[in-house]
Amino acid sequence: MLLSPPNVCSFIAFIKSGSVRSFFMDDQLEETNLLLRSENEFITDYESFIGQTSANLHIQGIDKGEIIFLDYHGLQKLYETSFYWNKFGRIISEQIFLNSKRRTEQMLFMTPKERYLLLMETQPDFFQKYALKHIASYLGIKPQSLSRIRKQLSSH
Repeated sequence: MLLSPPNVCSFIAFIKSGSVRSFFMDDQLEETNLLLRSENEFITDYESFIGQTSANLHIQGIDKGEIIFLDYHGLQKLYETSFYWNKFGRIISEQIFLNSKRRTEQMLFMTPKERYLLLMETQPDFFQKYALKHIASYLGIKPQSLSRIRKQLSSH
């Protein structure tokens, strides 16, 4: 476990190898995956990281791998002293915003079947990297619903 509430997220993690997920856990201990990330991707609880406030998300390694942690205070110093790192921070922020916007729109405006088909089209490697229970949670559905969608599509 890389992060658990109510700890403050003091890092942005760059995943060199392996797979990581961020998830929310409700009062009934039901987990909902927000992000599934792997090689050459970043993961953080960005709200906690920026505000240095208590995290709402858990961040967990799914399998063995290697991660590089960018520390909050060290990154702030780099932002202040380096044009390169300042630009890096802006680019990361822009990507987080765009990914968040796309994900919100998918969850609001697409059916589970449409989300599944989009994931198959844009991230086919997800189905080799992550367990179906994690993919179902990421899609906002129960594993049984994912099984029904997969069965329905394979029968066509």
